[in-house]
Amino acid sequence: MWKLIKVFSLAVAAAIAIAAYPYVHMTDGKILITDGKIQFAAAGITATGGAITTNTATTPNRRVHSFTNVGATNFNVTAGSGNVEVLVVAGGGSGGAARGGGGGAGGRTSQVSYAVVVGTYSVTNGAGGAIVLNDNGNIGGDSAFGTLIAKGGGGGSRGGENGATAGGSGGGGGSAGGAGTPGQGFAGGVASESAPNYGAGGGGGASAAGANGASTAGGNGGNGATNSISGALVPYAGGGGGGVYVGGTPGAGGNGGGGGGGDGTSEGKTGENGLANTGGGGGGGGYYEATRGEGGSGGSGIVIVSYPI
Repeated sequence: MWKLIKVFSLAVAAAIAIAAYPYVHMTDGKILITDGKIQFAAAGITATGGAITTNTATTPNRRVHSFTNVGATNFNVTAGSGNVEVLVVAGGGSGGAARGGGGGAGGRTSQVSYAVVVGTYSVTNGAGGAIVLNDNGNIGGDSAFGTLIAKGGGGGSRGGENGATAGGSGGGGGSAGGAGTPGQGFAGGVASESAPNYGAGGGGGASAAGANGASTAGGNGGNGATNSISGALVPYAGGGGGGVYVGGTPGAGGNGGGGGGGDGTSEGKTGENGLANTGGGGGGGGYYEATRGEGGSGGSGIVIVSYPI
């Protein structure tokens, strides 16, 4: 008898809600009424892990878990089940030294419906590639959420040579840029072999390849891609700009790609670091006579998980 009364009461409540409010979302997570259609939903998800905020720009509101600390941790579902949205960005590669290529951006991957149940899901946030003294740049660290893996960005070449490495996005190189990972990023650009400044190639980004260097300027880093999972439209995974040689005539380092890519530089200066928690590649170092500037470090990655509440 109780079951019949409960079903009858729910049906009456739904009919009233439909008549008065055709776009109703019951906040208990058990029934959704949208445009006159009743949908019975699973119980909402309760979880811990990362820095937790609420995105109130959506209906229904969404809980957001941001994992910004480098290293391994967990996303723990303590109650409920359903689908979560996930963004995974790996650490960017560092730029090369001495007219160095820009570092490639960290790989970027996402899934809008990742099924979870009560349990523990491993999370890894990759570090940015470290500065390497007078050499090719370092590859960034991979990031992961469960089975989703983003590859670290490739390191930029030293001195515009063929030392660029592949990665989520490839590092800027000499006659060849590093390759990107399909679906995660693009290749790095190549260096110019023309005087006076022999610009190095820019690192690849999440949405575009790194630009080739020019005779007077380093190549720009490839642009990243935007995502609004956090509640704001944020660009991630831009490549680093290429560095240049100064041989009596000043040249300009390439600009870092939108999404945290560091600028390349000239005159023996150190390239700009990629921005932390964006997966941006580091800028290539400059070169002037006996002064060889180092490439900038890559920016660390980030993992973000979001679900309705």
